[in-house]
Amino acid sequence: MDIEDRYARHRLIDGWDQDRLARAAVMVAGAGAIGNEVIKLLALLGFGSILIVDFDAVEITNLTRSLLFREADIGRPKAEVAAERAREINPQITVRALQGDLEYDIGLGVVRSMDLVIGCLDSLDARLALNRACMRAQTPWLNGAIEVTVAEVSLFRNDSGACFECGMSAEMWERRSVRYSCSGLRSTAPEAKVPTTAVVASIAASYLVQEALTLLHAGGPKEAEEKEGLGWSRKITINLKPYETAIYTLSRSPDCLAHEAWEPIEIRRELPTEATAVDMLGWAGSPRAVVELGFDLVTEMRCAVCGAAEPYRMPVSLCEDRLMLCPNCGTDTRSLETVNWLDADHPLSRTVLAELGVPDHQVLCVKDAGIRRYYQLGGAPLWESPDAS
Repeated sequence: MDIEDRYARHRLIDGWDQDRLARAAVMVAGAGAIGNEVIKLLALLGFGSILIVDFDAVEITNLTRSLLFREADIGRPKAEVAAERAREINPQITVRALQGDLEYDIGLGVVRSMDLVIGCLDSLDARLALNRACMRAQTPWLNGAIEVTVAEVSLFRNDSGACFECGMSAEMWERRSVRYSCSGLRSTAPEAKVPTTAVVASIAASYLVQEALTLLHAGGPKEAEEKEGLGWSRKITINLKPYETAIYTLSRSPDCLAHEAWEPIEIRRELPTEATAVDMLGWAGSPRAVVELGFDLVTEMRCAVCGAAEPYRMPVSLCEDRLMLCPNCGTDTRSLETVNWLDADHPLSRTVLAELGVPDHQVLCVKDAGIRRYYQLGGAPLWESPDAS
């Protein structure tokens, strides 16, 4: 055995496959308290390609729960800082950072290129967005959540049992709805902060990464058997006060709309900065079909009092409720003009898709009389291969 082998102690473990870990591509969604611990463990274990996604910046309150951040990092993107520290921990792995919103800035092709996604999120909206993306991409994902003395970990995939959305309670849906106005605009009121410590974050992260190891050593997430690890559509809860551990099997909801797998998907080299809806209709050979954007796009804000109109190009749920205030007359009576699909005659059909908020590697649907065709824009992501530069 090579005495300079970084993973020599790992290789002593019966059944351990370090080469499989080196080939693995894992997305870590969220680089906060849980995410820091997950990233640390993945780096130490030698997961070959790690993609870190987070839209936030380091704050001073992160320093008590996030070992990868320093005081000098305050104000810097969390994903960028975490990626730098992970490379310091293990220079042999590839670590990339994406600063952005999971729902609108991360194309579905990115999720498709992953062996596994680990959710380390503190937002219900982000969990819902990640769940739907993983269900559509048929990429297994792990969800981690914490409170003061409680850690939870659950595992989902499209074709086996419940998903995260299936387990949404009426109270959770109500909590989500208060974040948005009746027009769908986001409230400017700050979300409630959940008190946590590094102790419970590290426990959640340990279970998440152990489950990732179990799945990959089983031959891959899609080949893992129910008897190994946590099992699909199951949740483990670890309570520290008092010490209790429980495992639950989650039930699939017959009314859940999140399980639709998008397939088959044709990969196109054209980027959203180059392609238009008219181009996509041409690819599909369906000039009278429609291109579904996958979200409600605000195209105009118009005041009901003075009639002043202002053009916009932003998803509804990213617009804050204060936009209802008219800058011309000061009343809060503006209304939204929105669109979620484009046909060949729409005024925006010849606008490049990037200007409408479509990110690189996104998958869009062309729908024609019930026939759906899916196209991934911009080819395969660079991080699909651990050796990509």
